[in-house]
Amino acid sequence: MSTLQSWSQASKIRLLSRFEGIDLVLLVTVLILLSVGLIMVYSASYIFAAERTGDGYYFIKRQLGFSVLGLTFLAFFSMFDFRRLNWLGYPLVILSTILLLIVLIPGVGTKVGGAQRWFRIGSLGFQPGEIFKLSVIFFMATRMSRKFDRVSSFVAGTLGNLVVLLPGILLLLIQPDLGSTIITVAVVLSLMTVSNVPLRYLMGLILVGSITFAGLIMSTPYRLARFTAFLDPWEDPMGSGFQVLQSLVGLTNGGTFGVGLGNGKEKLFFLPESHNDFIFAVIGEELGFSGVALIILLFSVVLFRGFKISKSLLIKREMFSALLSIGVTVLILSQAFTNMAVVLGLLPTKGLNLPFLSYGGTSLVVNLAAIGVLLSLSRYCNNESIS
Repeated sequence: MSTLQSWSQASKIRLLSRFEGIDLVLLVTVLILLSVGLIMVYSASYIFAAERTGDGYYFIKRQLGFSVLGLTFLAFFSMFDFRRLNWLGYPLVILSTILLLIVLIPGVGTKVGGAQRWFRIGSLGFQPGEIFKLSVIFFMATRMSRKFDRVSSFVAGTLGNLVVLLPGILLLLIQPDLGSTIITVAVVLSLMTVSNVPLRYLMGLILVGSITFAGLIMSTPYRLARFTAFLDPWEDPMGSGFQVLQSLVGLTNGGTFGVGLGNGKEKLFFLPESHNDFIFAVIGEELGFSGVALIILLFSVVLFRGFKISKSLLIKREMFSALLSIGVTVLILSQAFTNMAVVLGLLPTKGLNLPFLSYGGTSLVVNLAAIGVLLSLSRYCNNESIS
């Protein structure tokens, strides 16, 4: 019996040691964001779910399930030593690119709202595009850490990245998913910048990318409608400008402290995607400027802690781990910034959700898994005894 107790106690000590030194501020901040998200998804979706499915708890029950799964991945990933997984980038990005190709096959992938982005099994589905975004971070961290002394070369520092990543980026555009494409490109450019890729190559990529995106907007009617609605939503208030205007109405109604949790009116079939892409507008209406400021503050803490981890890893000359942490931080914060800017009418509508807050399965699980990676890396900043 004593032997069994000793073994059990030793197992507990080993398990606890795997979490020793993780960034608790980052963890608590993400848990607060997740908790606020669950409350707001329930508030924003209850009436809509009751009308569409007959069960007002439909979306919140699913979101709770996604949260549990995502937190499981967070805990699991936070125990890994990702410093020793610098070989993972290539197989991950190849696998996720193959999934992006398969989802476009008629009868295999599912089309929703004109976009073919989902694999579905019964009522459950997942988006390979979300997995691709995370795999791009691993790939860039792997490649740029290995080629760090040769990034000044166009082939090693720029062309090699494009050859591997361009197929997946093009497949994202074919779905179509311009929002995820922009976020992916932002992550790639950020990691190339940190890796000291020459400015002339970066500016060249930005120029080519800008021209390409402008062409995509001008050549696609619904994208052009979104862009013109961004410039002047009042020109077509009942059409392309409707969503942005309703979002602004909700934010205006909220005032300083909001109309009260559950008392918002815009979610009552006025604001499309109120529990998903535009949940920030529901927060603004029901919790007011104070709620909006809290969300921005929480994301700012995630930004600060993520870059603090990256800086510590750079000082320790852990290049792969530093790039990995920068990539995760940029992925989450660029998506959060873009979503909030869209809701505030500062950017054209992109179809991106708000990390940890919006309803959605794959995005929530992948983002929580990404935080698990960041927490794992934080252990090697805070615990000097770990070799």
